[in-house]
Amino acid sequence: ILNNATIAREEGLPRTNGSYFTVFTPISLKDNKNDPVLKFSAFDPDKTHHFETLLLYSTANSKPIQELSFSREACIKNDIYGLATNNKGAMSFVRSGWGEIASQYDALLAANLNSACPVDRHIMFTRCRAWLLFRGYSYEINKDYLINFNISDNNTLFWHFEIPCGMGKTMPLSIKLNMLQDKNEISLTFIRPESDPNPNTLDKDIPVNIILRPDIEDRNFHTKTKAFTEPESKWVTAVDSRHDGFKFSLIKEQSLNMSVSKGTFKFEPDWTYMVGHPIDAERGLGPHTDLFSPGWFSIALNGGARETLTATAMHHDTHLSVPQTGKTNDRPETFGPDTDLEDRLKTLIKAYIVDRDNSKTVIAGYPWFLDWGRDTLICLRGITAAGMLEEAADILEQFAKFEHRGTIPNMIRGNDISNRNTSDAPLWLFTACSDLIKAGYTDLPERQCGDRNLLDILISIATWYMKGTDNGIKMDPESGLIFSPSHYTWMDTNHPAGSPREGYPIEIQALWHAALSLLSGLDPNRQWDRLADQVKTSIKTFLRINALENAEKLNLPEPFYHAFLGDCLHARPGTSAADAAQGDALRPNQLFAITLDCLDDIDLKTSVLESCEELLVPGGIRSLADRPVLHNLPVYRDGHLLNDPTNPYWGEYTGDEDTRRKPAYHNGTVWAWPFPSYCEAMLKVRGESAKNSALAILSSASEFFNSGCVGHLPEIADGNIPHTQKGCGAQAWSLTEFYRVLKLLT
Repeated sequence: ILNNATIAREEGLPRTNGSYFTVFTPISLKDNKNDPVLKFSAFDPDKTHHFETLLLYSTANSKPIQELSFSREACIKNDIYGLATNNKGAMSFVRSGWGEIASQYDALLAANLNSACPVDRHIMFTRCRAWLLFRGYSYEINKDYLINFNISDNNTLFWHFEIPCGMGKTMPLSIKLNMLQDKNEISLTFIRPESDPNPNTLDKDIPVNIILRPDIEDRNFHTKTKAFTEPESKWVTAVDSRHDGFKFSLIKEQSLNMSVSKGTFKFEPDWTYMVGHPIDAERGLGPHTDLFSPGWFSIALNGGARETLTATAMHHDTHLSVPQTGKTNDRPETFGPDTDLEDRLKTLIKAYIVDRDNSKTVIAGYPWFLDWGRDTLICLRGITAAGMLEEAADILEQFAKFEHRGTIPNMIRGNDISNRNTSDAPLWLFTACSDLIKAGYTDLPERQCGDRNLLDILISIATWYMKGTDNGIKMDPESGLIFSPSHYTWMDTNHPAGSPREGYPIEIQALWHAALSLLSGLDPNRQWDRLADQVKTSIKTFLRINALENAEKLNLPEPFYHAFLGDCLHARPGTSAADAAQGDALRPNQLFAITLDCLDDIDLKTSVLESCEELLVPGGIRSLADRPVLHNLPVYRDGHLLNDPTNPYWGEYTGDEDTRRKPAYHNGTVWAWPFPSYCEAMLKVRGESAKNSALAILSSASEFFNSGCVGHLPEIADGNIPHTQKGCGAQAWSLTEFYRVLKLLT
């Protein structure tokens, strides 16, 4: 059904096993922008069942569509918001509805107050309510008068309004948010055009005033402001007002300064209590915060004028900027419709690359992540594909120099590198190296990383993996496979352990094989190639699931008869791969066995690829198939069973973190970052003839690109329809992996 009209109708055809199927012949939608609806009716003897779903219509040769400008209607429908960054880990994370907030992470200015490295962001300037004042009447500036919302680069956002001002007249107004690079500073520029084609536009020579009331906080971005706990009595006295702005400082070393280019500030402190955080409430966090406003600004705005409000979070030696004033004749430009998608994505990827000391690192995601080891090293693949070789090598060096007895940091929090609970991050280091070398950085192995060269560090990791690291990672000498402790992979939820995968996880073995293959070329005097062959054989021997036998035991229908690679050989420390329990959970991790070239059997590769079809959703891939398992996967918290161990799929990521979201996180939740690997695997298995089909599937990411955070891809989404975006709104590895595979396919 398209636009309320039936465009095709078919009846089900019976199969020998009692099920039914339907075939539709190809249908041309003729560039129609609306999605068709697929309606089903199933007739049981006792009851008729009806259900429907949207149909995503992909075509060969289609490239992803990434909108960067959204109408008011699209902003509301697709929950549009924007991100601006500063190369230092700070951010503006703002809703398309001016003055709206939905989470404790929303802020016009969330500063990184450590100039050396990324640390927890500090919420300083939360929102700015605004009114147009004309002839004694005020009109609130909000989404009711929004024309469109768009971005132009990593640090610039725009709102465009048509605001009623009485007597049938309206006034166009643009607000430009710019985050200054390398500073904890934003500017909000209010622009009234010189002219406008709308005959109902207020004459440019008639002056108006804009009233701005900033709401501020002073907190870590993982917390809330509670006025009654102390702020209500102390924050008013922390304001030092002046004619054009104010300084807010609770401690000597830290302050928020705000001023206007041309206007006045009126000290009139006010609290707004119980401001809702609906997104946090859904996630089981605190449902509201309190906001403090020191007073309000008044700005006179004539036709053609632009006036700026500047907010600077100062820490120690920060210098103030001077707000800008001036004239404008044009509305600000955005990325044009002809901007190449790959060039656009390269620019957006840079939002995640930030300074760490004299080097670089990668923010795993906005609004709440810092730099994680595995995330960073996976991101390096896309950064390398984007031609940023020096940046990639610099970041790689940053993590490699922290290698110690086979381990590297899983997460760097400020200067804390003690968290080394990861079996995959050291192995992703090899893959990142391999990509850089293939891209032309041939002297990378000789690069100095601290007091050693990179090759020495790679050999150290492999050697310690073979004999056993201090944190429990160890090679099984009989199979050559790597034992991984509980929650040491990217599926690492703990307390409760939602997907512990203790034993021999499939992607760890694929990464280990890739590491050995790289070393066999860089250090040919050792028997790395022999060990790589042993690992390849063991993967097929121990991890291959007999699909028919498995399906018959679980009473599954014929579509489940594809052979696949079990996600993990479950084992306690010291147990060999041969004695481990074969897990039959179907997850996307098996795709890395194809993309990292550790399978030779074309029939097995084809079957693995086909088995993952049931995981696909538009723009993402489920972390676990919705099917029963023979090897139970219980999730316990404080001795209480949270899930069904025989059917552990959990399709909605919502509610309390420890009892609802963690069990769902890697057990059915959709992830964006492994999704492109399916398309890459298609190319590996089916060759050049599959490129168009793979690109069409990859292009389904347009569903995520055009909702949520403008220009970016999310961390996760619900496994169940309608696959609502959840988690981090702008995730680095989601974007870099999409870019990397898009380059492969185009």
